[in-house]
Amino acid sequence: MRSSTVASQSPIHSLPLELLSYIFVLGAHSPPDTPDNKIKRQEPPPFNADSVKTPLVYSTVCRHWRTVALGTAALWANICITAGSMEMSGLEQEKRVNLTHLTSYLSLSKNYPLNILLDARDIDWDFAEPEISGSSDFSDYIPPFTQDGIRSVFSLLLPHLFRWRSIDILTDTWAPMHTALCMLNGPLMSNGAPLLESLTLMRCNDYISHSPLFQPTSMKSPTLFSSPTSSLGTDHRCLFPRLRNLTLRGVHVNWSSLAHSPPSLTSLELSSHTPDVRPTQSDFRELLSSCPKLKSLTVNGSGFISDDEELSLKTGVHNIDKSAKPIALPLLEKLKIGYRSAPEGFDILELVHAPNILQLSLDDATHPGEIDEVEADDMLLYVAGLRPMINPESSFSTPKHSSPFPTIQKLALKGLRAQTDTFRKLLVSTPTLQSLELYMMPRPMDVIHAMSPITTIAVTTPARTRTTYQRLLISRPASPASSRSYSCPCPRLQELCLWTVNLSSDDIHFIAKDLLLGRSEAGAGSLERLDIHLFEGTESASEDLEGTGVHIFKVPLDINGSSVVAIADSSQQTNLDEEFQFGGIFNDPIFDAQYSSSVFSH
Repeated sequence: MRSSTVASQSPIHSLPLELLSYIFVLGAHSPPDTPDNKIKRQEPPPFNADSVKTPLVYSTVCRHWRTVALGTAALWANICITAGSMEMSGLEQEKRVNLTHLTSYLSLSKNYPLNILLDARDIDWDFAEPEISGSSDFSDYIPPFTQDGIRSVFSLLLPHLFRWRSIDILTDTWAPMHTALCMLNGPLMSNGAPLLESLTLMRCNDYISHSPLFQPTSMKSPTLFSSPTSSLGTDHRCLFPRLRNLTLRGVHVNWSSLAHSPPSLTSLELSSHTPDVRPTQSDFRELLSSCPKLKSLTVNGSGFISDDEELSLKTGVHNIDKSAKPIALPLLEKLKIGYRSAPEGFDILELVHAPNILQLSLDDATHPGEIDEVEADDMLLYVAGLRPMINPESSFSTPKHSSPFPTIQKLALKGLRAQTDTFRKLLVSTPTLQSLELYMMPRPMDVIHAMSPITTIAVTTPARTRTTYQRLLISRPASPASSRSYSCPCPRLQELCLWTVNLSSDDIHFIAKDLLLGRSEAGAGSLERLDIHLFEGTESASEDLEGTGVHIFKVPLDINGSSVVAIADSSQQTNLDEEFQFGGIFNDPIFDAQYSSSVFSH
């Protein structure tokens, strides 16, 4: 009685119902992240999966809050189905999806647009796929999400297709994804999704995309965007007129049909596709041509093959038509390319005419076990404007020695191999560059020396250890008019971030002291922030040097490239002897059976 009296006197109960309802909605949504580079993020996540159950908390506080919460449809419009939704059935003793919360949310959300997350991934997955021959011979793994479970979920979701606003489907293996696509394609291509703004499909297994052929072969045929009619050229723009974000990671579709995508698309990602399921050059060009509003484009471990598919797949010949004009993407601001061969990355760069790009990311996405190293010099020289543009007679041709991306503000290089003089030519061609990120570069100091003023190299680098290019720079006289601009690449640089394992104490001293001082004396603007993330070696430290915040982080090596995490004590580190035992990461017959052939064939 006393708690009820106190609750009834609480000031929040004097708020109008509409305002209290709005506060509930704000509390159930996480604010979008604000990037440090101040470049507006294209599309923040529609909701935070951790806060999906927040409405349940509101409804248990008191009767008044419960009434308001149950009457606020927007609170229940975020639906999340994960492995945690599985439970053991009674007599059959097998896992099934608990659909109680799903049906409740669908009912309480009324006609409000839905944001759906179906996460069928499993932290205990051992890389086995029963549908792939030889991959599960040594495994007794049973995935939490079966194909029947996927069917049960979609049988409830599809009647509400008309109010889907976003849907994310994440799987480890292909079978559940294939089932979802088969169920989705018919209703989508027949009735459309008029409110759909974001579609994300991810098969979260990049390793298998390094195989020359798609696996499992029995499920290779593209399902999504396959028209029920015989004509693949049908214009499907009216089916999803609001679609702005499309992510296909490890998931292939009917590319010919997708090429008729809605012009409203602003973000496109194609990643982790084996060569035999990639679009042809014609389909890829048509897809980009149909997206004039595109602002973000990611092509990582994907791309296109020759229109002569049989020739490309049987011989590996990279026979690409170089006479076609580049695709004009005047609104494109963010371009990320993860290449698995030098021609692959170069062809994608040449394909687009995007003079207003603000963020450029180049990533060596070759297989971790690849023997042959891929040199990125041609790609970097192209970005620097020192390689001829394709079809120079076209209306999109770029003047000689002019960068095709003259407005770059942020540049990320991941695992690239190139000569020091190539890096310097690249950095000299980016006068507007404000942020530079170097992640796991094989020779990071090559880039550091490339951005150093000539005087800094001459004074701080011993003559016996200077590279040929450094000695050339020191000996070459510079004219008064051009000495400052040439001797100080990227003069507007404000942020420098390195993730590396092979920096000596002398290297760190050079970066944190000599580099900053030399650039300042050469007339470049002062760096506001210098972050060095070391996976081994020097302990963490932080210092402010003449207006530059210098931060050195010691972090454990994370092959997935995720954010910094707290370093563990040496006593907590993995015992390498265990890793070489049977079943360890270096002696895993299940993993080896599935992927060893892919490595050697690749």
